[in-house]
Amino acid sequence: MKPPRQTTILIIEDNAAVRETLVDLITLNGFRALTAADGMAGLAIAQREAPSLIITDISMPVMTGFALLEALHQAEGLRTIPVIVISAKTDRADTRRGMELGAADYITKPFSENEVLRAITIQLEKKALLDELDAFAHTVAHDLKTPLCTLSGRLYLATEGLGKMDEPALRRNLQEASLAAGHLSTIIDELLFLALVRQESIKTKMTALNMRVIVTESLAALASQLTASAAIIHQPGQWPTAHGYAPWLIQVWVNYISNALKYGGPSPQITLGSTVRADGHVIRFWVKDDGPGLDAASQQGMFVPFTRVAKVSATSHGLGLSIVRRIMEKLGGGFGVESQLGAGALFWFELPVAAAVNSTAADD
Repeated sequence: MKPPRQTTILIIEDNAAVRETLVDLITLNGFRALTAADGMAGLAIAQREAPSLIITDISMPVMTGFALLEALHQAEGLRTIPVIVISAKTDRADTRRGMELGAADYITKPFSENEVLRAITIQLEKKALLDELDAFAHTVAHDLKTPLCTLSGRLYLATEGLGKMDEPALRRNLQEASLAAGHLSTIIDELLFLALVRQESIKTKMTALNMRVIVTESLAALASQLTASAAIIHQPGQWPTAHGYAPWLIQVWVNYISNALKYGGPSPQITLGSTVRADGHVIRFWVKDDGPGLDAASQQGMFVPFTRVAKVSATSHGLGLSIVRRIMEKLGGGFGVESQLGAGALFWFELPVAAAVNSTAADD
């Protein structure tokens, strides 16, 4: 199990032996552990540290686990933290009460390590999905509203100006309305694509890729943006052959190149390329721009769902890099960004060399 970095779990347990057992289990699996011997002390730590997950006993001095659950539910910043109850109380009424008070899971003592780890994994995955859904809702609401307001406003001006507005002004309003409608359509298309990629049951046919054809189709999809921005695209005459799923990789290229168009400055110079890793088994494909670049903190948040670079006037809607992340996770490939402030940015993704995949299959 590979927990996210800085994942903190708070253990609230008055029995020192049980507490230490849980601490050992959690730290050995890569989590950061905090401890408290009673509910009151645990609540104070939770308020100060905001852990990702809480494990608590029920029968404790000062404040019981039931009272702790009530207090957590009433605290604005703590009520969404998943709580796993581990208790010697095996009565169904106690279990039901714990769940009614907001416990995410209830484990009875004695417990097994696998049982606890499974519960932790499930709850952290649920929390990550809920956090992503919340960020998704805010992002989509904001980014749909902006072009929608533009569309509505321009159509209103055009309607009010009929018979009074000169033709060039009327044309400008209608053109702005058309652009806003196009932005709405793009956002909806990407939302539908993201929903498709997120499906667990989706099947993909992995094949040897003609990257020249894939890149050509990607550039064709961006033809109007490339013309409007007066971008210059540099690409190699030949591409190495990777193994992957062509329809999704067109979208990866589109998202990386459109990102370079938005953040690459006026008349951007965009370079596409590839590098075969030293072991000969993996190809890194990349898109480089000469824009303002990214600091270390921005790079860390680049592929976090629905994060957007600040202080830029481009019409980004925060979905493109999240789609790249989902696609590459599905295809089992790597992805990332390299950048320095003032030196542009290089966004990359990695796929296996087709020959290496075929060789492995033949050996099997």
